[in-house]
Amino acid sequence: MLEFLNNIYVATVIKSAIVIFALLTAFAYMTLIERRVVAKMQGRIGPNRAGPLGMFQPVADAIKMAFKEQIVPTQAQKVIYLIAPIISVVVALSAFAVVPIGANWTNHPSVWDPVIGDINVGLLWILSISSLAVYGIVLGGWSSGNRYSLLGSLRSAAQMVSYETSLGLALSGVLMWTGALSMVTIVHQQLSQGIWFIVAQPLGFVIYIIAGTAEVNRAPFDLPEAEQELTAGYLTEYSGLRWSLYQMAEYINMITVSAVASTLFLGGWSLFGLERLFPGFSILIFLAKVALFLFMFIWLRATLPRIRYDRLMRLGWQVLLPLAVLNVVISAVCVALHLPWWVNGIVGLLIVVGLLFFIRRQSFITGTRFTTSEAMLQDQVDQAQEQAPVQAGHSTAARHAHSSVRLAKFERIGAPQLVVPVVEEKKEQDIIAAKV
Repeated sequence: MLEFLNNIYVATVIKSAIVIFALLTAFAYMTLIERRVVAKMQGRIGPNRAGPLGMFQPVADAIKMAFKEQIVPTQAQKVIYLIAPIISVVVALSAFAVVPIGANWTNHPSVWDPVIGDINVGLLWILSISSLAVYGIVLGGWSSGNRYSLLGSLRSAAQMVSYETSLGLALSGVLMWTGALSMVTIVHQQLSQGIWFIVAQPLGFVIYIIAGTAEVNRAPFDLPEAEQELTAGYLTEYSGLRWSLYQMAEYINMITVSAVASTLFLGGWSLFGLERLFPGFSILIFLAKVALFLFMFIWLRATLPRIRYDRLMRLGWQVLLPLAVLNVVISAVCVALHLPWWVNGIVGLLIVVGLLFFIRRQSFITGTRFTTSEAMLQDQVDQAQEQAPVQAGHSTAARHAHSSVRLAKFERIGAPQLVVPVVEEKKEQDIIAAKV
């Protein structure tokens, strides 16, 4: 019996089943966690009716999806329409196969170590498999026979091409410092060098997070499913369990992006020697790091509005791609000249700080962000307009929205001018005549 369990194929199948079950469970409860966290940020309660603290809400949602009517449009390409969601889920699950979620159980490698497959091109496997995710979205949108779905799928393809290049280049700096593509080797290199690569590659880390968010179609980059423009994008003609398969793929891709970021930039399952505190503690460390990035995804969704499509493309091609190439050049120079890692880290950090300062300065110059005095003056203008009577031929819709609800970050608004409410002369004369 023990010899049977020590077979590499048997161990791989069992570990794969455990990982798939864990990912599906994480997807189910990520929906609950996201709804509760967003509700907390927005001053609401969130789902709390199904079970204690709403813990059975994912079960209720699954039952609801199972009993919803499965609609197939009459103009749909039926076979591709049914296969497309399955492609997205299979690709999302396959990408996680080479991620090490913990340290080896013993000092010697074993078939039961907490990684499904330690291949020497592990990072290349993740990038190649992740690039296939767009096929499920494009095929689903095209096969639906709906123009909104087709436009959403084309947006996703363009977005994937725009940000996938920057994402791959952002990881090149880590590869230069490790000299390997194996995910397990990258973790051990961080242990041997005594650092996390986030300190040596701060610019690459920032580019990866932005590009990874766009890759998984999360807010503020969820343009393929922009409901105010495309009904529901590529999801328009999907319902029930088929719709939930796409949602499952999106959340599993979030977990994969978070796991790769934790492995490449935060040391994976390591924590400066504490991972050997007791068996399995390294897995808890890795899960905590992944949870940190998942919380960041939720925070972004609750905070940032969806950006315009032209700005999405401009950010990918005119900002992230040149920065990713610059990061590759800096890393290559540091590695070729045998400079210490902190030189690369300081240069990258200076670039990040300089970019933040430039963006903030530009927001003031172009008038897309008010200073404190301008904001106070604009509030006075808003109050004056609310108190002023509506003149004949003008509707209340022509007034500016209050500064608290205006998207001042994205709207170009001229310098506010104080408006003094004017009382009509005829009305004033009528009041004086009535008193007489």
